[in-house]
Amino acid sequence: MKVVSFLLHGCPVSFLGAYGNEWVGTPNLDRLAAEGVVFDAHFAAEPGLRPGPLPGHSALIRAGRPENDAPPAYYAGWGRVVDARPGPNNISPLDALTRSLPAVLATLANDPDWHLGIELDTLLPPWHVPQHVFEVYVEELIEDGEAAGVEPWADPPCGWFDEDDQASWELLHRTFAAAMTVFDVKLGPVFDLLRARGLDRDAHWLFTTAAGFPLGEHGVIGYHRPWLHEELVHLPLIVRYPNGEHAGRRGSGFTQPEDLHDLSKLLTTTRDHVITRHSLHGSSEISIRTAEWTYLHPMTTAEDDDERRPKLFARPDDRWEVNDLAARTPEVVEELANRLQSLAGGNS
Repeated sequence: MKVVSFLLHGCPVSFLGAYGNEWVGTPNLDRLAAEGVVFDAHFAAEPGLRPGPLPGHSALIRAGRPENDAPPAYYAGWGRVVDARPGPNNISPLDALTRSLPAVLATLANDPDWHLGIELDTLLPPWHVPQHVFEVYVEELIEDGEAAGVEPWADPPCGWFDEDDQASWELLHRTFAAAMTVFDVKLGPVFDLLRARGLDRDAHWLFTTAAGFPLGEHGVIGYHRPWLHEELVHLPLIVRYPNGEHAGRRGSGFTQPEDLHDLSKLLTTTRDHVITRHSLHGSSEISIRTAEWTYLHPMTTAEDDDERRPKLFARPDDRWEVNDLAARTPEVVEELANRLQSLAGGNS
């Protein structure tokens, strides 16, 4: 089996057309989704934990900035690691990748089984957002139609965010939308190169991330607290099978990154729940998601924070986890807390 996997750090499902977004332009990723299978319920087991290489000859292209690299032990698991870092100021983040890709593919050409991983951080700030692209996304918000004087919020600070600040919310989200569109444009030549080498016929293409990047939802920007809400833990997963087999299908069942170790069974994976846990900046949290419920259970709280209480959300209606039902349905909270305690081995 031949596999090309794209790991796009920080990519949230809410900005992808394949997951229902109707206002952010991503035609190349839309085409990938149309030619492949979109997995609707792919969740992190631990946000930020990166999937390792599949069996066979492996190579990894690091096309991100060094400050976003994993610990050295992660890269030691790959057969070969090639750096294709973005240029100054991240102006053309995928140009180095496009130049490096042919030579890396040549080293794999004679192997029947290989895994080429491509690691990207284009959607982690600071974002390079050309003004003319950004203006397309903000012009409808400007009453006099003059968007030229509005600048993108290219480097928002990681930390607390006032959810009631609508102007900042719009600026942040529309800056990110522009960054998403720019990334998609740059991704086109990479996909074209793979197709030109016949890899659309005999290789699996896999597009995912290790964690979404919170954009002010639930009051935080970036990786500030381990709050296991959708924007952090619901991961995009699109798999394009050789020759476009299974094109247009949806994978509706729960999946987690460990399921990617056997792509032949991915479409038949059956889970009735997913468990996620995370620790960050003195806080830790664990969650369980079932077909009907999402239950978030804080384990420790940072010293300077207010106490974070357990939260319960209805699935799938409350997709973005707005209405906390914990106080209204204590019997469900108790049931899920006990189930989580049992499934997590007593660590909840």
